Amino acid sequence: MEKYPNNSEERNKLEEEIKRLESSAFGSVGKPTLSQTALNEIEYTPPTDEYLAVEAENSLANDRADQIQAIRDRSENEVKQNTAVRDAYISDRDGERATLAENYEAAVRAVDNDAIKRGLARSSVAAVGRSELEREYLKRNADVEKSYGKKIAELDGEIAAADGKLRAALDDFNLSYATRLNQKIAELKAERDQKIERVTSFNNSVREKQAKLDADKLKTESDLFSAAIEQKKKANSADGLSASERDKLFKSVYDSMDKYLASLDKQEAKLEIRNHTLYRQHLSNYYYTKLYDKYGR
Repeated sequence: MEKYPNNSEERNKLEEEIKRLESSAFGSVGKPTLSQTALNEIEYTPPTDEYLAVEAENSLANDRADQIQAIRDRSENEVKQNTAVRDAYISDRDGERATLAENYEAAVRAVDNDAIKRGLARSSVAAVGRSELEREYLKRNADVEKSYGKKIAELDGEIAAADGKLRAALDDFNLSYATRLNQKIAELKAERDQKIERVTSFNNSVREKQAKLDADKLKTESDLFSAAIEQKKKANSADGLSASERDKLFKSVYDSMDKYLASLDKQEAKLEIRNHTLYRQHLSNYYYTKLYDKYGR
């Protein structure tokens, strides 16, 4: 089967030229122009990745600042509490040591006074008594120091380690914050991409509708133009064109058709003139036969 050539765009140009020639021959016929219907597309400039990263940071900024401050506050309160407990232990320790010292001194005075009353101030008995009191005092004092010293040392260690614990807590938070930030950025990117898809789909639909409206407008204008020419031709049919004027018109149309068909290859030109009524409708028998003999045989 012979393939019919698809030359619609070039043929449309030929038809417009024929209409112009006929309009000129039969009197001026203005080509009608219909009002243009313009559909509106959605204008959307998608944000860049860099912009979304900043937006994500800003959206988390207040929460991030609050959580960092909460971590610092907890660390500071823990140091204050440990310092207060340590100071209380020191105060209790010093108080107990002072009481032991007072009791020891009072006991020594009592032993000395008793020895003096009994005339034994310089005796070994008095010396032994004072020695036993001193040994007991030193033992109790050491026990107090040992009891409180361990607690105070533990609290001093906690206080000294507070900065390190704070840095570790902030490092842990920064890791979790980085994860949240990446998730937020991913959410914003997904929202942007979905909006791009929706806008693109809508605009593509608008362009399709606009193209159809434009094509319909052009076709309607062309149909109205053809009808106006035909009407003008009928209106002039009573007087008609002179033989020379009519021949001149057909010759001009023939030349345009000849030029168009000559631009096709031989087989395409043959199929074109055999299968399209344009050539028969706008030529006299003479010029149509001449054109057909040249391209349609």
